[in-house]
Amino acid sequence: MRTLTRSDAMAKPNHQPKRSWKFGGSNPPWAVTWLTWPILFTFNIGLALRAITQQWNYSSVLTALLITDVAVLVTLEFLFPVRRQWKMTWRSFFRDLKYIVAGGATFAVFDGLFGLASIRLNTGHVGPLTDWPLYLSVPAALLVVEFLNYSQHRWSHELNGALGNFLWRSHAAHHLPEQVYVLMHPASHPINGFIVRGLVTLLPLYYLGATPETVLLFSTIVTFQALISHCNVDIRAGWFNYVFVGTELHRFHHSANLSESKNYAVTLSFLDIIFGTFYYRPGSLPGRLGVVDPSAYPNSTDFWKVMMLPFEREVEQGFSSVPAADLR
Repeated sequence: MRTLTRSDAMAKPNHQPKRSWKFGGSNPPWAVTWLTWPILFTFNIGLALRAITQQWNYSSVLTALLITDVAVLVTLEFLFPVRRQWKMTWRSFFRDLKYIVAGGATFAVFDGLFGLASIRLNTGHVGPLTDWPLYLSVPAALLVVEFLNYSQHRWSHELNGALGNFLWRSHAAHHLPEQVYVLMHPASHPINGFIVRGLVTLLPLYYLGATPETVLLFSTIVTFQALISHCNVDIRAGWFNYVFVGTELHRFHHSANLSESKNYAVTLSFLDIIFGTFYYRPGSLPGRLGVVDPSAYPNSTDFWKVMMLPFEREVEQGFSSVPAADLR
């Protein structure tokens, strides 16, 4: 089996028709569609602010928010799937579990390494954000980290050469599933996890001098948006889609139609607007999710084959010589 690179995949046109959001799914109540995002977003921010004022344990608060968000969103997915074929199955759950375990172990190691370094280096350490009030430090931290995340994410899809293809093969695991739902969010390669979690998030926060309170609010927003953006429910955010990446935007990023698989921002959608990669079609769904040619990749359930993707020899990949700019 020859594994396609990101460039090979982009060179193939895919003319999948867009279908109505009602196709093959459930029509949720108006309150589910329009109130889920604002209620959960407000709840998450409110509890994080309460934790700061009451000096609760921040790690416990983040864990409680994660469990609550997952429980609510998974329940909504079970009751009101926007498309039934995108629902989590026992087969897909056990597939995801392998990635969750591998990713969790990887994140634990990276968090430990960066945490130990921070303990040693953080004595007396201050950065640009250390003395800023939260209403300035949190947006600033989001902007810096999100810009870095946007850049590496876009490079993973569009950059040519050895670096671009390595980034794509490390990231491809997240795009192999042909469903998008909350618990497939952790389906990724540990190398991609190291880049996103360590290099793009933890190190910048440290050098910015982010306080624990800033990190708590930052993590609350980023984690919540990452979860809800993968939710298989017709959740809408209206004009907030021009600020935050939510369900309506990110499912198009997983589209197998390369003309609509944009939206590289992870949290702040206005970066896509600024850099010309914003794709928003209210009331419609992608025709198909995944990669352009699934037969050229390992099946997402073949865990070890997927883990070996970043280490495929370049000569076997048949890299496209077409410049990335011509493939967007």
